[in-house]
Parts: sequence; structure tokens; C-alpha cells
Amino acid sequence: MKRKNLGTKLVAAGLTAALLLTGCGGNSSSGQATGSTGEGTTQSAGEEERPTITVAVSMNEKGEYSDANYAIKYIEDNTGVNIEFVQLPSEKADADTKLNLMLSSGEYPDVICYGMNKQKMVKFAKEGIFVPINDYIDKYGDNMKRLFEARPQYEQLSYAPDGNIYGFVTANECYHCQAYPKLWYNTEWLEALGLEEPQTTEELKDVLLAVKNSDYNGNGKADEIPLTGSKDWDCQLEWYLLNSFVPVDKDTLSHVEDGKVVFSCNTEEFKQGLAYLNELYTLGLIDPTCFTQTSDQMQQVIRSDKNLVFGYTADHFAMGIDLDDAHLNEVTAAMIPAEGPNGARWQLHKDYVDMTDGFSWFITDKCENVEAAFKVGDFLMGDESSMVQMYGEEGNYWGKLDTPTESILQGTEAIYWIKPGFTSNEDDAYQKNTFWSGLMNQLAEFRASMSPRPEDMYVSDSYEARLFDETAKVVPYFYPEYLPKNLFLEDDTDSETFTTIQTSLREYVKTSIAQFATGEMSVEKDWDSYLKALEKYDVETYVSLYQKAYDVYAAQQ
Repeated sequence: MKRKNLGTKLVAAGLTAALLLTGCGGNSSSGQATGSTGEGTTQSAGEEERPTITVAVSMNEKGEYSDANYAIKYIEDNTGVNIEFVQLPSEKADADTKLNLMLSSGEYPDVICYGMNKQKMVKFAKEGIFVPINDYIDKYGDNMKRLFEARPQYEQLSYAPDGNIYGFVTANECYHCQAYPKLWYNTEWLEALGLEEPQTTEELKDVLLAVKNSDYNGNGKADEIPLTGSKDWDCQLEWYLLNSFVPVDKDTLSHVEDGKVVFSCNTEEFKQGLAYLNELYTLGLIDPTCFTQTSDQMQQVIRSDKNLVFGYTADHFAMGIDLDDAHLNEVTAAMIPAEGPNGARWQLHKDYVDMTDGFSWFITDKCENVEAAFKVGDFLMGDESSMVQMYGEEGNYWGKLDTPTESILQGTEAIYWIKPGFTSNEDDAYQKNTFWSGLMNQLAEFRASMSPRPEDMYVSDSYEARLFDETAKVVPYFYPEYLPKNLFLEDDTDSETFTTIQTSLREYVKTSIAQFATGEMSVEKDWDSYLKALEKYDVETYVSLYQKAYDVYAAQQ
């Protein structure tokens, strides 16, 4: 098959060290890949024996997209496949536009190595542009099968409605991000009151009352703030506290129970949670500004007097205290969720499946050597390949520790070192010898393998290790059944309807929670009118569509 001119093949382009989804791909007119997909196995075949694949990749001015780039040469040598790159713009909007034009014109390369969500992937698969890779996974997908074994939810996410897989799912895991927000509190303050960490909502209320009346800052005023939060990021105090009554989050407003999607915000348990919020608010235990202030404003209040705020909800605790205060760092901890009157005791939870950037490395119908293209994609997911893509040649910016040591993630080992003080954006040599394909191993365990546990846990450089330790305390309180936040609806009308209803519901429920908490609405007098208003937002259709999407996802277990 004669190739058509697809544009610049090898273009020097930029590559930031952020999670930029770039790509390699293409087809071959001369046989199949003969290189091993195993780590560190060099292809000895001559250039004339190698198949070539073309790949669309987002580029900018700093990178190098030829075998002058150490990482690219490493990939080619270890897979026995030559790679020719086709340029997409570095700006996402421009890249999306060019890619859409490319695909609609019929002039596109063998592989699209560029991030897409499932909706787009399925769309192009239906048009026959992306080819299924199920059989290649079975035969050659050692790294993909390893990923699916470690994270079955990624495999569930990968299947299109027709039962095929058309792209490589991308992992982008953050261990401590699973538990947002946490309730961060001052353990020294609690000890000074002669109290222990509360185990129930009633005990939590008693602790907060003691805090309010403690004059911990010694100014003779009852100005201590027992609990605060903010309206942005994941710092909302109200959603954290409601999980002591019913599993619910601000995105889904729902939970799954025995495979059934349940709308949480019209249940009796939710009503009890609202009453609890109002009780704490009425007693002066919740900062009145927490529903309206920004996280920056919350931080300013917390840092204005380190003995003023006892507890606050935030993604991570440096959104409150100053990390450079080593003592305050040491006495700040995540509180485990308090058990409510019905036994609910949940930590707000975001599963890794909702952290994925979507899919990449789509093999197109133009590709004559799908096997070679697939093998390159699978190779990119390997451990050593990932290190080379991210940091270049071993020994420069990274290497293997002489002896594995404990990592920052409990139960795992650190086996790699990263050059101290390394800052990628300031290093042109780094930019020209790495290749962030987006397919690198980004599982939490692998990322932790580059982070030995520090000796001093209470300096700012040890912040991530502290976050990992505090997260481990609340992991046992994750939901037993997880309802993904970003599920796929094949029908465009269904998808649009779902999004429209969800957007309206989120705003109404968020506003109502604040009104019930502050007493603007009465839990006893206004609950029925709240329920009637919910019906107007078509909760029934929302749950029905969510169930439809969840059933498709769960069917792949």
C-alpha cells in the first residue's frame, strides 16, 4: 500500500513534563514486528527488516521526535519497529480540531496517540476508523493484561457496547486523591482537652463543643472555630459530614447498593444528616462562612492564628496550615469518619477509574501491521519503558536503588531513585530525550516505587509521604460498592439528557443543603416541599439513565 503524504514525519517539537498525551503509531508495508515486548530486550534486526508505523502526536517546540531522542530510539530498538510522527498542535483545542479534520478527510496515520474520552473513541470505532484490539490483547498484551489484573475496573471501562476494545486505557493514579476531602484536625488541641478521637457523630459533637469553649488561643474570647471548609475544590464540609448518615457525594448525588443506583438526597438518612448539620450550625460548631468562602480565604483564616481553627475539610492539609511550621505539620492529622446513628461511616471516595485521562493509542484502519502497532503500544506500558519515557537514559535523571527500601505507600517498596532537585521544564536535554506517550505505568504502586520513605516525615519535602500515611487511615471506610462518576451512555440523546438533569440537580441540592444547615429552611417544615421540588428536576429519569450506564459497566465484571 502506497502511503499518502500525512505531513511532517519527524518534527522537532515540545514536550512538557506534565501528563501530556503524545503518541506513536502507524502501519507497515513490510512484515510484522519481530521485537520482544519484554523489558530491556534489544531488537537486533537491521533497519531494512523493521516495519514502520506512523503516529499522530501532539507536539510543541521543545521536544525531539526522531531517533535522536534517547527514549524514542530505545522504544524503536526494543520493539523492532520504526516510528514516524505526524504532528498535531500542542494546544488541545487546536489539536482536537486538526484531528477531527484529519479523521473526517480519510487522511490519517496508522495510530492516533492522543487522549480521547470513551464517547469519542466509540464514535470513531463505529465509523470504522479505529480497529478492535481484543485478539491482540490476548496474544501480545502482557502489560495491558497486567494492568487489567491489577485494576479490573479499567478493563470494565475499556469495552465498547459491541464488546470490543478500541484503545489503550490510560492510568493517572494519585493514592491520596482517592479520599477527598479529609477532615484535618489538630491532635495536640484534642489531647490538651483530655479527649480522644471521636468515633460517633455524638462524640464528634461533644468534642466540637469542648473546642468551642476551650479558649485554646488564650485571648479570653470564645472565637475558636471548631470546623470550617470552603465552597471550592473538594473542601466542602457538608458532604463530608453527610457521609456519616448516607453514602453521597457532590458529583453523583447517589450511591450504588446491591447493583442498584440509589439517589441519596431524598432518603430519610439524608434528612437525618441535614438535621445534624443544622444542629452543629446552631450550636456554633460550624463556621458560617464555610458555605461561601473560597479555599484561599479559608487558608488565610487558618494561618492567621494557628490556635484558631480546630478542624477543616480540604483535599490536603497544606490548603490550611503552613507546611513550613514543622510542629503544626506533625500535630495535624486526618480524622477517621464518625459513625452515624444508623451505622453509616463512609469516607468520601474517588476511585482510580475516575482519575483516568481516558484512552489513547488507537490503531486505525489504515494500519497494515496492526500487530506491530499493538506491540509498541503495549511495550510503552512496561515499567522500564515508562521510566525511560519519563526520565530518559538510566543514570542521568533516574536509576535503580542498590537495595530496595520501604516506599511512601505502605506495603510497597521503592526501587528507583530520581535525581534530587530535578525540574524538567528547565532542562532542554531532558525535553529532547524523553517521550511522554501517556501510556506509561502510572499505577499508584509504581509511582510509589520512585519515592523512598523519608526519615523525617515532618518537613515540607516529605509532604506526599504524610498524605499517603493519612490516607491509609481512612481507606477502610471507602464505599463497599463504588458508583463511577463518569460512566458511558451510548445514545447521544441519553447522554445530553443525563448531563442536563445532573447539572440542575447538583445546583439545587447544593443550595438546599446550605439552607437546611443554616436554618433558612427547616428540616421538619420544609422537607416535603424540598422533595416535591426534586421531582421537578426529574430524579426518576436521572436514576434510570445512571442505572443504564452502570449496568453496562458492571456487566464487564
